[in-house]
Amino acid sequence: MAFRDDLYPDEYFDRLHRVTPFAAPQRKWEERDRDILLLANPSPEQTILDLGSALGDVCFLLAPRVKEAIGVDASPRALELARARARDRGLRNVRFIQGDVADLSAIPEGSVDVAGAFDLLEHVDDETVRRMLRSLSRVLKPGGRFVAYTPNREHYVERFKARRFLLKQFPEHIAVRRPREVRKLLAGEGWRVRSVRYSTAPFPVVRGLERALAPLPLLGRLFRYRILVEAER
Repeated sequence: MAFRDDLYPDEYFDRLHRVTPFAAPQRKWEERDRDILLLANPSPEQTILDLGSALGDVCFLLAPRVKEAIGVDASPRALELARARARDRGLRNVRFIQGDVADLSAIPEGSVDVAGAFDLLEHVDDETVRRMLRSLSRVLKPGGRFVAYTPNREHYVERFKARRFLLKQFPEHIAVRRPREVRKLLAGEGWRVRSVRYSTAPFPVVRGLERALAPLPLLGRLFRYRILVEAER
């Protein structure tokens, strides 16, 4: 699927990752960073590829912990902002490439230790994910890993959005998936899933309840806010 300017105007990136009292409290971004670090498990000798890097937040989070962080995004506006932020931070081991996450032809073969799709999968259709996974097979080093952090279609908030009950889905979230759907896409391209974990929602008031209910069988899937998946070839 080609990059859609109508879904990602310049204003989209200007307001990305704002802090709000309920839907996006500071805790949300702190716990997102926690989960990304858990998945990426960065180390100083690694090169990490951030797929759909947007404003570069993941690259900036990982930069002090890795040899190099590379961001790929299709939006010129996102890259403009990310590069400016990298310059402001004086980061020499971060770079951003304009490109399609399903292509990755600008990334040398066997050059990446970990590739991450952090809040990306919900933005792209199945065919784009399949092509991306094939491209990753080329750019990852032997033993390299693919990790992803994405909304869970089984969570009650996503169920409400899908039915337009109280909440509306973000228009750019065209493919919020269930865990089994993510597994199926990976298996279909020959990837072996090493782990699937979940994090609970950061929302005030309901946060404690979600953490208590998420581990339960059957009912618990309604309270698993984000999918954290790790896979290898």
